[in-house]
Amino acid sequence: MLRISVVCQSPAGVVLKLEGWVSREAVGLLREEGHRWLGQEKGLVLDLEGVAFIDRAGLDLLAAWAAGGVKLRGGSLFVRTLLQRRGLAQEGENGR
Repeated sequence: MLRISVVCQSPAGVVLKLEGWVSREAVGLLREEGHRWLGQEKGLVLDLEGVAFIDRAGLDLLAAWAAGGVKLRGGSLFVRTLLQRRGLAQEGENGR
């Protein structure tokens, strides 16, 4: 299960807080919500602090979005390790 909340919104962008599992079952929901904001040509930041697990489908979506400029931040050591193994730098890392 995945909960998505808007925690900060400005003309420049939005921060979405994710809680739960970013898994195949929830990727469609996340894709819809993300595209809603990206379609408004706003910057998008995903706060991963409440994420417990990300499966391959979730990592694929995050990788595609990160390549397009979506910022990833936060997360447990486990989540950060999953992201790093996939080559996904988080906001504040590697000049981001």
